[in-house]
Amino acid sequence: MKNILVIGIRSFISKNFIHDFNSKFNFFSIHRYFKKNNEKTFLETLDKNIRKNKIDLILNFAAINDNSFKVKNFDKILESNFHLPIALIKSANKYRIPLFLFLSKDMNENDKLKNFYSISKEMLRVYLDNIKLDCKMRVLNIDSVYGPFDLNKKRIFPSIFNNLYNRKKVNINLKQNKYFTYVKDLNKIIYNLIFDKKHFAYKDIKSKKMNINLIYRLLKKNKTMTLRRKSLKYYPLFITSDWYKKYYGKK
Repeated sequence: MKNILVIGIRSFISKNFIHDFNSKFNFFSIHRYFKKNNEKTFLETLDKNIRKNKIDLILNFAAINDNSFKVKNFDKILESNFHLPIALIKSANKYRIPLFLFLSKDMNENDKLKNFYSISKEMLRVYLDNIKLDCKMRVLNIDSVYGPFDLNKKRIFPSIFNNLYNRKKVNINLKQNKYFTYVKDLNKIIYNLIFDKKHFAYKDIKSKKMNINLIYRLLKKNKTMTLRRKSLKYYPLFITSDWYKKYYGKK
């Protein structure tokens, strides 16, 4: 059974992965938060964990994915989305163990003004294109992800389900179309890549375009049971809806 070091264990993607594959792997984490000015002590803690627990690979789920244009914490975004992955690459190279990193499809949309989140991910892509890797690298290029365990009301689906099933309401921009990937589909791909023997593996993760206003109206009208049977496209969304109903105590 492989020993996996999870960075960003509080991430909802991480929570889903551990929930789905807890019987398949041994999971470990570190309790030191990365900052650019404490990189040395962070790496010492990381290396100690790798040696002590005989870590076979590192999954990095940590990220600040604030994609607004008004964000003022660019330094923190760079720390999390650029400098942290570079630090992880150093340890992965040192111990020659596989490392999983994520890019964002936002950076590929050339007709859109880049936000700080997509800029930080593009910086990481450029860095990966220009370094020598002694470790096995797995890079996944993703759109927005949705699914159970996500309580960040700055994201669309947690906000929608909060408004439907919780008393405290948040503002949502319903007039938009966005691409989404169901977290369970993403994690199946991660699982398969763990056993991939290539030195470098890059994967564009498929996503589906969704009309947010349509989704909200369907869920609000409580048509989920009918559509659950009829639409494979929306089936994962209704499974997610059930999770939020249970979380907020709705029947």
